[in-house]
Amino acid sequence: MNTNQEIIDSLNELVQINNDRIRGYESSIDNVEDTALAGQFRQMVVQSQKFRSELADHIVRLDGHAVTEATTTDLMSKFHRAWLDIKASVSDNEKAAVLGSVEFGENAAVKAYEDALDEDHLPTYVKEVIQTQLADLRAARDQMVVLKAVAD
Repeated sequence: MNTNQEIIDSLNELVQINNDRIRGYESSIDNVEDTALAGQFRQMVVQSQKFRSELADHIVRLDGHAVTEATTTDLMSKFHRAWLDIKASVSDNEKAAVLGSVEFGENAAVKAYEDALDEDHLPTYVKEVIQTQLADLRAARDQMVVLKAVAD
């Protein structure tokens, strides 16, 4: 039998992914000179805030608590390091390198969502939310790939 805690833990991993996305994009916005690119990054921040809120709503319905910014796991640490790579690239002001790092981070987010969908303990209604967010994440990643191709 599936416990609510298993579901909460899985959802919290995705909340943390979105926390990391927000931090990464906010850092990139602060360091990028291209205003159009900064605008794209702002859209990704808003998207992650929306995703995080949706996931947190489900966690609360299960009598759980969404993770805070300070919470981390090994997977999340790896994801956060990918965002640190973005910051390093941004400081070099190389648009293609920035977008390459963003693409790497987005691939990590997509993988985390795909892994969550493979978990047997998640109920259908939760998987539907994850699938919808995953489709949007893939579209965001694809958008960054196109921007990178143009920048190269």
